[in-house]
Amino acid sequence: MITVSILINGNPIFTRTAKNTETKSYGKGIQKYKLDTGEVVENKFEDGAIKLAIKMLKTIKEIK
Repeated sequence: MITVSILINGNPIFTRTAKNTETKSYGKGIQKYKLDTGEVVENKFEDGAIKLAIKMLKTIKEIK
């Protein structure tokens, strides 16, 4: 499981959580993560957690 949060002055304003749904291919190929919104994002294992976190944060839609 991975959780990414954006905080301002210690207060979270955006948070996104995901769970790896493809544990059989751990360490190889593309990993699939189901977000707390029900969306699925894919990430290459070798791309690492930072790129995954960016993909997760890009799913957040700000209300203006």
